[in-house]
Amino acid sequence: MIKTDLCIVVPIGISSHDTPIKKYLLDCIDSLKNQKTKFSYDVIFACDDNVSDEIKEILLNCGFKIQWYEPYFYFRKGGIWKKIYDQWLRLDSEYVAFCHYDDIWHEDRVENQINFMKENNLENSWSNVQKIDINNNILSNDVCNILNLNSKTIYSNSYAFCHSCITKKDSIISSNILQYMEKWSGIYEKLFFVYAHMFKGLKCNNSIFYHRVHNSSITNTLNNEQDINVINQRTITNYSLSETVQDVNDIDINKIIESIIYENNLS
Repeated sequence: MIKTDLCIVVPIGISSHDTPIKKYLLDCIDSLKNQKTKFSYDVIFACDDNVSDEIKEILLNCGFKIQWYEPYFYFRKGGIWKKIYDQWLRLDSEYVAFCHYDDIWHEDRVENQINFMKENNLENSWSNVQKIDINNNILSNDVCNILNLNSKTIYSNSYAFCHSCITKKDSIISSNILQYMEKWSGIYEKLFFVYAHMFKGLKCNNSIFYHRVHNSSITNTLNNEQDINVINQRTITNYSLSETVQDVNDIDINKIIESIIYENNLS
């Protein structure tokens, strides 16, 4: 297999009866397909095999790679993040990133952000983040105000931070974040933000990630135990909300923070 500069994983599954939404998926595919860059990149859809035939047809005809998974992976141990890492580990690339099917990358993102990383010898970088609506209208200015990571930022967070990151594969894989794979589904985004403080990283200000805000997002129903879709999926996967919360509690995030501050001499 030929090594590429970047591996982008797009996790897809059914979170409610109307998902994945066709328009959002097509917009995402177009944005990834139309990157203006000299760098080579692989896009792979890590897709649950119970999506509709229409969605399968779109994926099979889009020209990108597909890896099929059992249904309702969002509500399984490890969640969609496990699917993402499965593919990062499987494919040979220098850098890794992911994109949710309903989000969009600016056409210059790959070019600008990888150039920035190479010029500054970075292990991690993050882009501007702007919110968009269902029609791709921009709803906000850049909502990421973190320019670098330090001993103060490690206790905070940043909107859609891990979504906007491109990371050196060797750096993230050689960290010990993978030991939490089975328990991280309810805390992954915070966990990644903390681990990002281990890497040499900076914000790339001429790169843009667009995060879509819409009512069909899984975040609107994730913890709603009255939602029939959530009830059915948790029953099928045999991974309850209480078990998910217990797994989150088993990860001592404060101990991890203290260790990273000490071992990396964060100031």
